[in-house]
Amino acid sequence: MIASLDMYDLPEIRAATDEWWAALARAFRTEGINGVPAERARFAEESDAWSRPDLFFAQICGYPLRKCHRETLTVIGTPCYAADGCAGPRYSSVVIVQRGAGIGALAALRGQRLACNGATSQSGMSALRALLAEEGHGPDFFGDTIRSGGHRTSVALVTSGEADTAAIDCVTWALLLKHAPEECAAVEVLTRTPDAPGLPYVVPAATDAGTLAALRRGLTRAVADPAGAEARRTLLIEDIALLTDHDYVEIDEIETRAAARGLHSLF
Repeated sequence: MIASLDMYDLPEIRAATDEWWAALARAFRTEGINGVPAERARFAEESDAWSRPDLFFAQICGYPLRKCHRETLTVIGTPCYAADGCAGPRYSSVVIVQRGAGIGALAALRGQRLACNGATSQSGMSALRALLAEEGHGPDFFGDTIRSGGHRTSVALVTSGEADTAAIDCVTWALLLKHAPEECAAVEVLTRTPDAPGLPYVVPAATDAGTLAALRRGLTRAVADPAGAEARRTLLIEDIALLTDHDYVEIDEIETRAAARGLHSLF
């Protein structure tokens, strides 16, 4: 069985991610759960773990959860992060532009080049699409879009001028400001997107009800474990909210509202 925690796993904080998994694993074993992986696995792509038949535990973005994995994965809880743009288990994205570019409003980005981490990202695509819809902008707003493959690369593309803007997950942004501030120095925050449920912890949907309850108790136990406090501070985790699949229906509703304004995609 494998456990994956790749979503916010910057190289600078991988030791803390390992420690956080160790705290989670201890808590799950204390709750009597069998088959808990001793270590967490790492994958070249964050999404590689989500469809594996040997998956025990993972963190996933809400958009691919609802679009691709709603029948095979189930939510057991959602971390609450100490980052600007987060409120409990909810999060938003910062819309960045090159510092000194003279861009003072979202409308000024019409026809410009967007860097986006991927077409199935809530923070990089769907949240920005929701903001455009909220402000009354229609389809084909951007002149071009670069698929960067990751938020950190999107920041670099805006820094270099290869892209004019990007929407960056506010937790990733906070982690970069803390651990790699030099990478953020040449860009600035223009605005923020509407918020949405944050990146949940998930397990296979076939998990029985008794084990689901034990896993949720384990999350509560782990976030209170003094032995994991330093790792949690490094990762900006301050609590875990026991959200369920029902809370993520909102991701579908966000997309539906944007589509009603003709914004089916940013690509």
